[in-house]
Amino acid sequence: MKKITENIDLKEIEKKSWRSTFEDGILDIYFGILVLGIGMGMTLSPVVPNPFDKFIPFIFIGIGLAFFLTTKKFITQPRLGVVKFGLKRKGRKLKTLIMLSINFIILLILFLIRFINPELSLDFPGYLEGLILGLLFITAPICFAAYFIQYSRFYFIGLLVGLSFFLSDLFSIFIPEPFDTLIVFSIVSGAIIAMGIISLIKFIRKYPLSKEEMT
Repeated sequence: MKKITENIDLKEIEKKSWRSTFEDGILDIYFGILVLGIGMGMTLSPVVPNPFDKFIPFIFIGIGLAFFLTTKKFITQPRLGVVKFGLKRKGRKLKTLIMLSINFIILLILFLIRFINPELSLDFPGYLEGLILGLLFITAPICFAAYFIQYSRFYFIGLLVGLSFFLSDLFSIFIPEPFDTLIVFSIVSGAIIAMGIISLIKFIRKYPLSKEEMT
């Protein structure tokens, strides 16, 4: 009986530790930087010479990754330590990675078909293309990822990012390209980053470092 109770306690501790890894908001900020990179890539591609325009999103990926690793090391780890999760948690992360990778490949194929042979691309009336593709290939996978990693805020983030392309199409009615894309993706990424910063501030206040840990 005691062993069963200990196993339940360990599972509860692991569950709380898993959730606390997202409590710092760093993943939100990282994801917001990636979204901003997508928007900047689409905005600057007409003015930045080829092939340098293709590297714009990767620059933001590098910035976001550097921020993520640095803040995790110097802000999160000193407060929570390094937590090693069981096979079940690691399996969730692997499933999420595989699912997002497959989705990215499908999305990339659709865009390549659209540019290489537009006649074979999916044809949706009016502004429905941005809405359907955004919800299907961005919102849905991010929501699945939110379910697998048990991170509820990702549902809202997935909806925001998925609607970005549709909102860009609507903004293009009264805002000239490429500023419509720049404005929408700046607002969306700004909102995601702001949520992350607020969470990070709360995290730092909730887990303050002692004087010994700061020196």
